[in-house]
Amino acid sequence: MKNEKEAAQEYIARGWRPIRVEAYGKKPAGKGWKDSEPKPEDFHPGDNIGIDFGRSADLVDVDLDWPTAREIAIHPLLFGAAPAFGREGQTPGHRLVRCSDAPNKKLLQFAFSKAHERPALDALGVKKSMILELRGCGQSVVPPSTLHSPDGEKQRILWQGGATPAQIPEFLWEELNRRAGLTALLATVLQAYPPTGERDNTCLHLAGTLVHLGVQPDDADELVYAVASAAGDEEAQNRRGKARVAASRIASGDPVTGLPRLLSALGIDTLEATLRGWLGASPKLDKETFATADGIDVSNPAVHILVEQFAMLLAEKSQRIYRRGSQLMRPSRLEQPEMQDGVIRNAGLVELRVAEPKWLVHEASRCGGNFGVSTKAGWVRRAPPLQAAIMLSAIADETPFPAVRGLAMTPTLTRDEPGYDPDTQLLLEFPAGMFPPIREKPTKEEAEEALAALEAPIRDFPFVDEAARSVARSAILCSVVRGQLRTCPMHIFDAPTAGSGKSKLADISGIVATGVAPSVVTYSGDQEENEKRLATILRAGDPVIAIDNISHELEGDFLCQMLTQETVQARILGQSERVRMSTRSLVLGTGNNVRFRGDIARRVVVGRIDAKMANPEERTFDFDPVQIVREQRAHLVACALTVLRAYKAAGTPVALPAYGSFEDWSLVRGALVWLGRADPAETRQRATVDNVVMEERAELFAALWQHAGIEHRITVAEMERNDDLARKLVRLTDKPVFNRKSIGHMLAHHRDIPHQGLTLRSKPNNAKVQAWWLSGSPTSELHSASPETQDEIPY
Repeated sequence: MKNEKEAAQEYIARGWRPIRVEAYGKKPAGKGWKDSEPKPEDFHPGDNIGIDFGRSADLVDVDLDWPTAREIAIHPLLFGAAPAFGREGQTPGHRLVRCSDAPNKKLLQFAFSKAHERPALDALGVKKSMILELRGCGQSVVPPSTLHSPDGEKQRILWQGGATPAQIPEFLWEELNRRAGLTALLATVLQAYPPTGERDNTCLHLAGTLVHLGVQPDDADELVYAVASAAGDEEAQNRRGKARVAASRIASGDPVTGLPRLLSALGIDTLEATLRGWLGASPKLDKETFATADGIDVSNPAVHILVEQFAMLLAEKSQRIYRRGSQLMRPSRLEQPEMQDGVIRNAGLVELRVAEPKWLVHEASRCGGNFGVSTKAGWVRRAPPLQAAIMLSAIADETPFPAVRGLAMTPTLTRDEPGYDPDTQLLLEFPAGMFPPIREKPTKEEAEEALAALEAPIRDFPFVDEAARSVARSAILCSVVRGQLRTCPMHIFDAPTAGSGKSKLADISGIVATGVAPSVVTYSGDQEENEKRLATILRAGDPVIAIDNISHELEGDFLCQMLTQETVQARILGQSERVRMSTRSLVLGTGNNVRFRGDIARRVVVGRIDAKMANPEERTFDFDPVQIVREQRAHLVACALTVLRAYKAAGTPVALPAYGSFEDWSLVRGALVWLGRADPAETRQRATVDNVVMEERAELFAALWQHAGIEHRITVAEMERNDDLARKLVRLTDKPVFNRKSIGHMLAHHRDIPHQGLTLRSKPNNAKVQAWWLSGSPTSELHSASPETQDEIPY
């Protein structure tokens, strides 16, 4: 191991300029280090040595912060040939290269630093926004043979492999920047690589992205394989070949998916603009490349050029086309109410409709597109070609149109004016001047006054307690800002009898959000039908959805996904393909004594009302709350934003216990608690109590405990021979008689889940037959659920 003096001597011999660095640290020692010329004898034991990149043979340090960047950078197509160094015992985080034409920049950072990108990083489990840096002129680095102590523990900086590098590769700045951008992209994809399910599609989209970026197909396939292999993908070898297919399709003029589709599939599409900047992939097409002397030549045999010209024209002149996943969309106001297949949508809503090819042709003509052909007589005008519009629709995710997450018919937390908001990717559709000015940082006193105004229309509703009333408060607040919340629980309004005012509460939130009552879905016992109905409204981008008059047990995987995921895939009514769409809609529900089954109980809050009378619809009031909300909508929207902006301006001071997957909803909960109101999340216990699965589990455990006791193993056949136990188990299934297969499935559904002090376990016995038993100690609740005593075990 070289000492400090020997290390300094070696670096000087290499033409590098060593500098003194504070002991065990990274910062240069002293203010004049840039002008100093230390000699080897100036370095003493305990000193750290740095290298001044301002005057050190054009050195550039590739500083890799993300572990995935360190892992992928070893590929030969990136920085695998560059010598690496880092802390002893860790994957090297630095790679050293030369660059003679590097610009006079102190630092080039590849970091996701925008506020709207933070949620995506949180979802990926990434704390650091910095992926990597190129550190050159004006920077210093602590090289090997030094000690670093970041956390009080001294660590030696070492070259990878132990030996000082004989050669350092040299790149021109353009190539160095390109490799750094690719490394940042691949590190991001590796961080987001799906654990199961969508791996092949991810590699397909990644291959298309790399080919679109100009990476040679064979090289792109190797990079795809490197990502898949680093992610532990067992099928990594089979991911090769996709880039060659993509290149062949592009050469034939066929559409190939790329970066937008890749990021959308990974759920990180908010990172697109930054990644495009790093990769040199402009979100807009190059005018010079596609301009013609006379106009757009519809006879051009280079079909991809024609399609790109078509897209450029619309992107620059239409301002009415947006991109959502693999589809082009356009905003449109619903002129007449729609009622079909259990879905009711009200006139006046702004919706997102698919921009069909024929509409694109019309829009191109309306925008003044100059399409035609060159003849001997000169330029002859032609209609915009429908075939080009069809192909443009096929490559929607590769077009320059802005990506849209959803619609808002109100101002938001960060924007007061209508139009497209690139930070939130929301389209704000309302007339300019419709809403009064809203202060950016209101005071708490202003927030209290605003919340009182929001509460006025719901003051006479007979909520069972303040937490239930806070569910209504939350629904109103969420209806305004739902587009900026990644996820939000379903807000349920239920009552013992009809006519209590549940639908009015849902209407109030919908009117605040859009000016009209919310779109309504009829809920049935057919989950596939429910999925299609909900997907129809999600696709239109309606800000509020009301599942009305819930008479069946509320359940469903698709509904659960809608509430806890930012995007879902679903089949639209009347269509066969599955479409990916955003879930930025507030979901409301109404019903009498709503019952819940399974996981949905953890995704709802319940605003229960009880008029304590048989015919609550016969009550009279001195005002109509729905009419008041219609008349005061603009003021109430401003009040909702005042409450939430004031809470943010105060630094969101309320610490609340976490509620499942609804971290963003803490903004609304916290604002209410901050202003002295109850936390709406307190009502989740009601959903748990009314959970049909929980009731089934309680009854099952009580029956097994009564008839088999604790730690006593019995088979399904033995259960069948006990008439009383068999009768109780049959009651828990949908079969008329004891069916061993159904009973086995039911037992497996409740296995290994603690409940009331007990857990159901299972294991094959000596005869290879599954045996079941209860372990633990029953709570008083289970005692009360099973009043019969057990003097002896019947088996």
